[in-house]
Amino acid sequence: METIHFKTVDPVSQDLLRGAAQRGLALNWERYEKQQPQDGFLRLGLACPYGCMQGPCRIDPYGRGADRGICGLDRDGMAAASLLRLTLQGIAEAMQLYRADDGAHIAWPVPLGKKAAAAMKTFGGAPLAAREMAESAAMLSRPSATPEAIIRQALRLALMTVALAERDRKKEKSPRSLGCSAGYGLLAGDAITIGLAGSIPETLVRDLVEKTTAAKNRDIRLISLGDWIPSGGDLVPIVCTTGEAETALTSGGVTLLLAGSRTDPGLVTLCAKLTIPVVSSADNPGAAAVLKQARAAFDRRCPGSFTADAALIGKGKLSLGAAEIETALRDGRSKKVALLGGADTLLQSLGHLPVELAKALRGGNHAVAAWGDAALWMVKADLPVGILEADKGPLAAARVLAAKGKLSTLRGICFTGFKDCRELALALGLAALGLKVSVAVPLPLWGSEKVRTAIRKNLAAAGGALTHFDHPAKADEILDWFLR
Repeated sequence: METIHFKTVDPVSQDLLRGAAQRGLALNWERYEKQQPQDGFLRLGLACPYGCMQGPCRIDPYGRGADRGICGLDRDGMAAASLLRLTLQGIAEAMQLYRADDGAHIAWPVPLGKKAAAAMKTFGGAPLAAREMAESAAMLSRPSATPEAIIRQALRLALMTVALAERDRKKEKSPRSLGCSAGYGLLAGDAITIGLAGSIPETLVRDLVEKTTAAKNRDIRLISLGDWIPSGGDLVPIVCTTGEAETALTSGGVTLLLAGSRTDPGLVTLCAKLTIPVVSSADNPGAAAVLKQARAAFDRRCPGSFTADAALIGKGKLSLGAAEIETALRDGRSKKVALLGGADTLLQSLGHLPVELAKALRGGNHAVAAWGDAALWMVKADLPVGILEADKGPLAAARVLAAKGKLSTLRGICFTGFKDCRELALALGLAALGLKVSVAVPLPLWGSEKVRTAIRKNLAAAGGALTHFDHPAKADEILDWFLR
């Protein structure tokens, strides 16, 4: 464990990881290490994504083995199709998240409509429509389209992902900002603690908040294991980032796990080992039933050795309304804006990129706004940065800047990591919209120089750029990119 700092920058997480190792608990880090080396063909985009039952086929990146699939597909077509498959999955996730219908055309609301119209002239000209998904699926049924056509279709899907998120924007009738607290200090004290993970129905969260607030006989608290969950005028307190969720469970501070959709299987498996009861929101439990199980589990618990420091709680405010976002993007007299966010990735020491980059950018007179796990790391470090919605933070910031005629102040949007394909599609869509985007984790495009060149030229024609690396990017590489 002498290399523990390569896993996380948080000293509390480091102590909990050491304790888990001593207890023989295998967490996400152990599973990650056992997966090494991960499939290099997939990382390069050279594992065939087509719906063909004659494979699977792979192409040797070094030219010593297969240079074509059984059907004759070359490396350029394979890498381009890999990007299309991921983007198609991303738009499918977006349609579910934003509850999109299957209307004939996808319309762009102002103020990004002009940029979208210009981008569409570059990528085919025809309006975006729900049929794009069916056309993309058809492209992936058998190799027939050229790499250039496949790339253009992937960029259209990416733009459609951005359009769906923008169309989903609700009128500002709810609170325009929500209080946010994060850190292991939320586990301080002896209380019934219900951990929330995944997507929990809003009604269940609301009922739990009402009942826990009304409870008088014993302290009961709700905490989130990395997810941004609205709860009245605030967010449910977030004890850790998504990458630390299993680590937090080993603390012994969580009495019961309420698991919603999209909860990682590792959390449920670990709860079984730690004898932490799990209630699935898919079973439609009532708040009273959840609290009853939590009380019973608390009475049976064996006190652990972990003692949380109540001072380890960072505070922030999630900006939702346009005025609040605009305020969050101001930082004194700074005329430069940097957007930095995304999910934890085990390719990096957790917390290193977001914290170090935020400090350096602020020191360079940039206003910094963040979202996702990256934002939580900044909140935990008490950095005075703007906090944006986890699902579409960079898009909201770009919209507000565009409305104020200040989009030129945006120096770039960096994704420190991706949680799912929707985030990949969102990053690609923002670049296709004419913005400067970077990704700190490798994309499966390095198997074909032709594909990378075609993407770069297409995005440049729309005024945008996508910078990505063939390795997990270092903080100084991303900082140089922002400052260029």
